[in-house]
Amino acid sequence: MTSTTTPPTRRSAPRADLVDAAVPTEATDRSGTVPRRRRTRFPRPASRSLGSTEPALQERPEVRWLGSDETVREQVRDHATAVGMDLADASSESGAAVLVIDDVALAADEHPLPGSHAPLLVVTEGSEVPVTAWKRALSAGAQAVISLPGGSEELLSRLAELARPRAVSTVVAVTGGCGGAGTSSFAARLAAAARSHGPVALVDADPLGGGLDLLVEDAGSPGIGWADAAGLGPDDGEALRAGLPRVDEVSLLVARDHVGPDVSSLSKVISALSRLGGTVVVDLAADLVPAAAEHADQLLVVVPTTDHAVRAAARRLRSWHHLEAPVQVVARRRGPLSPADICQDLALPLAGSFRDSPRGAVPLLDVRRRGADRAARHLMARLCTEHSS
Repeated sequence: MTSTTTPPTRRSAPRADLVDAAVPTEATDRSGTVPRRRRTRFPRPASRSLGSTEPALQERPEVRWLGSDETVREQVRDHATAVGMDLADASSESGAAVLVIDDVALAADEHPLPGSHAPLLVVTEGSEVPVTAWKRALSAGAQAVISLPGGSEELLSRLAELARPRAVSTVVAVTGGCGGAGTSSFAARLAAAARSHGPVALVDADPLGGGLDLLVEDAGSPGIGWADAAGLGPDDGEALRAGLPRVDEVSLLVARDHVGPDVSSLSKVISALSRLGGTVVVDLAADLVPAAAEHADQLLVVVPTTDHAVRAAARRLRSWHHLEAPVQVVARRRGPLSPADICQDLALPLAGSFRDSPRGAVPLLDVRRRGADRAARHLMARLCTEHSS
């Protein structure tokens, strides 16, 4: 008696229009029926905020004021108006070009404002600045302590400098949906693709990773590393970028054999580099994602096309509450799922997908016409176009 076996059912091949485009709200196959794949086993909470993809409107630069001295407040308002800035209270929800605080509020430890990364100026009324105010200002990281009205010219000069329009970089943060997702390799390929759009900085923000310098075969190059960059301020971007080692026209910030970034140093570095124009690509550890998302124009989550990777990515997404940056998936095609499956499971749009590059190809140095390099080129061209519009 001859026995027959039924071959296992395979997933149908993904449609081409779903691989390289955002996932539609209700995908159907050619027959018009709902795909056979059942709904996700790893749902992401629907209430989680992913940020807006709409470009921000340009507004007048703003001074946020914190203090109780109404006389000093009005003087600060007059100086701000003179250089084309608006004065807002500390409770304002909008971003600020500068935070001005009087010495009374400084003494009351009412700084820094929650979530404020703006440069800090301290003002006081009188001909001399008290020694105690100098000490507190130094501890708070203030750029200057200015007495009014005698320091009027200095206040005008500093506000004018902070109000001056600066070139704005496209900041792309890349993280893995699971361990071993290939995040560092894809981040390096994004940096290579960004070279045609202006200056590029590639930031290694994975303290427990092997290091981007080894990945792109640039270990040992002289220049600024994380041990030096941690003490820089938000206005030191030009000096930072000038001091970074360069690999094929890409400035590289890595830890080498020292300690990598923490939340505070990463925030300062991204803020400083983002004012210079060009592109900043950040290779992120999972626990640093919320800090980087405050500065990023786009967060890309690299997810291999396996159920294991989807489950891990769903858990990480739940842990990143209310991210500031819009989030998209980059599917690494090395498993049984399709990119559309991944996006359906995670309820996120698809930024792109790629297959692994040939074994031995060095990211950033060995740029190929196809595979991950082609996906990086298409994705970076779109992101830079969206950010400049």
